[in-house]
Amino acid sequence: MLVTIFFVKDSLVKSNVSEAQNSLLTFNTIVANQVAPFITNIDNEYTFKYVDELIKQNSLEYGSRTLILNNSNEVLVDSYNVLKGTHLNNVEIENAVNGLKTSNIYIFQKDYLLYAAVPIVDRDNIVGTIFMSIDANNIFDKINKFMDKLFIIFSMAIPVSIFISIWFADIISKPIEKLTVSVKTITLGKYDTKVEIQGSDEIGELGKAFNLMTTKLYQVEERRKKFVSNVSHELRTPMTSMKIVSDTLLSSPNWDEAIYREFMLDINTEIDRLNKIIDSLLYLVRVEKDELELNYSITYVNYLLEWVIKTLNPIAHKKQIKLTLTVNNKIQIHLDQEKMQQCLLNIIGNAVKYTPEEGSVTVELEETYDWIIIKVTDTGIGIPEKDLPFIFDRFYRVDEARARKTGGTGLGLAIAQQIIQLHQGTISVKSELGNGTEVSITLPKK
Repeated sequence: MLVTIFFVKDSLVKSNVSEAQNSLLTFNTIVANQVAPFITNIDNEYTFKYVDELIKQNSLEYGSRTLILNNSNEVLVDSYNVLKGTHLNNVEIENAVNGLKTSNIYIFQKDYLLYAAVPIVDRDNIVGTIFMSIDANNIFDKINKFMDKLFIIFSMAIPVSIFISIWFADIISKPIEKLTVSVKTITLGKYDTKVEIQGSDEIGELGKAFNLMTTKLYQVEERRKKFVSNVSHELRTPMTSMKIVSDTLLSSPNWDEAIYREFMLDINTEIDRLNKIIDSLLYLVRVEKDELELNYSITYVNYLLEWVIKTLNPIAHKKQIKLTLTVNNKIQIHLDQEKMQQCLLNIIGNAVKYTPEEGSVTVELEETYDWIIIKVTDTGIGIPEKDLPFIFDRFYRVDEARARKTGGTGLGLAIAQQIIQLHQGTISVKSELGNGTEVSITLPKK
């Protein structure tokens, strides 16, 4: 506000003084034009008297003091009848003698005076100078009165501004303080922390973003806990089985060889199951660290699907499930054949695994201009709608009891999704409880 007052005053002084100077120079020029024809004959009594009256009348009307000087800077006429016959020397008169119009403002003992001088020109010759001075105090008096009013207004505005600033600071700082407290709470592991959102301004948007972040963190933390729990359970199950079998073997030194072989076979099976879990976990870790590289090669997708169907047919026949492949034409694209085999074995294998006896599993291969589409449709038990968003999560199982019965690590779909994404493709699932499931895999041709 103080800076504003300074610049406003400076601007007003410059504009008002400039206006007064221009006005005085204009009036001075008018008077100079009026007296110009008479200056060369100023020594004549009647001429002098006429010019003197003209000067005094104009000076009275404009409120100025007017002097007429010859080219030697001698005062010929003074509207105050004081300086006649004296010589004057100042910047304005010197400039006028040289043909220039000049006006300046001066201060004498706190009084402001405005000087202006213009040349008197008669028939293209400079025959003298007309010099005017006026009191300029009224200019600054007006400015000072205006500035006093402005200062009063600003003085009243300052406490209002302070009050509004404190009020707004309180409005802004309180949500930030709450947000800070919530952030500190999250650092303690309480990921379900939320902040109260008020308004739709930037702070409100920040609160929404914070709540969204905490929701995601809470979900991630819950999944992490569940993941650790499931991993622990999956690893403990084969370890527990092996422990029971080994304790049983150690409990008696006289087991028959056949029993030893049966128990060792059980231990070997559990070791294979354990290795499968560990391999799957390591595979996912490598994918997440971007350490997994695809070994692309031209692959006939038809033959790849036929190989997978052939591999799974024994399991399908055992459950009397009709496993069919529908292909319209031969399609070849660049794939990592080994990894895509693993992916398809997981997906089609799940369809066979969760389809009841005498059901059917159909695999279709289609193509568009840029994509190939593999659809796996079964008449199985289906997936509840609430579980669909989570089926690609690690160790997620729709029905834990059923999953234990059918076996598996709970990592198959997670690995399948990672492989498809590495191939820059997508996988989606449609399912209805009791009415089967359809899995669609879309892969780019290029």
